[in-house]
Amino acid sequence: MDLRGSAGIVLASALVLVALFTAVVVGALLVARDALLADYPPAIRERYGSRSERGRRVAAAAGLLNALVFVAVPVGGVLALRDRADGPLGFWPPFALGACCFLALVIFDLLVLDWWLFCLVQPRLMVLPGTEGMPEYRDFAFHVRVLVPRPVPWPLLAIPGYGAGVGAVTCLVEAIAG
Repeated sequence: MDLRGSAGIVLASALVLVALFTAVVVGALLVARDALLADYPPAIRERYGSRSERGRRVAAAAGLLNALVFVAVPVGGVLALRDRADGPLGFWPPFALGACCFLALVIFDLLVLDWWLFCLVQPRLMVLPGTEGMPEYRDFAFHVRVLVPRPVPWPLLAIPGYGAGVGAVTCLVEAIAG
């Protein structure tokens, strides 16, 4: 398996993961602006109040769709890697695919969705009714604190964790399939 072809598969998989995740997030916000209320700064959540019933249903559907995306994209990537491989993939190529995909998602989510859209552009679909103009919408540090909570930065640990999951499942499937 050549490194260039593998890198192309990893890049394509990362782009697909980011695009599908973004589509789910934006779609959820278009259907119910309060669907992602739990991800907003505390002062905004407090002023807005509780999530609507529609927001709860949309949040649940978005969570399910993203779970499917988080399974389907690495499966497709691993199958594409397998098509190029001379033998079993083992652990490391699927690990790299999963870790790179999740890293791309984390970076895109922070820089584009959180900082650029939420903090700077503030499109109507992200601003909850009754919270317009709150300074917390421009709190860049909030998004960093969510990404790197103390004492354990769980979201950052999810990057190699996702890769390890993809690698381990691939090894298990290869061992069972023979």
